[in-house]
Amino acid sequence: MTNAPDPDPGSGTAVDPVCGMLVDPSVALARNLHVRHDNRDFYFCARGCKLDFEEDPGHYLDPGYKPSM
Repeated sequence: MTNAPDPDPGSGTAVDPVCGMLVDPSVALARNLHVRHDNRDFYFCARGCKLDFEEDPGHYLDPGYKPSM
């Protein structure tokens, strides 16, 4: 899996950088499960993942981090 964000909400799916789940960006946007960080968009499956990411984005963007559910 990759920690890369989905750059376009209309493109289908994004990967939640915290847990690795596939997320529909349009659903995440509608549920306020979106964060813009360092000019990149990140989408989340749930509020907990979004809050964890907001608390320490560097941890989840570290290339050695392995998302897990």
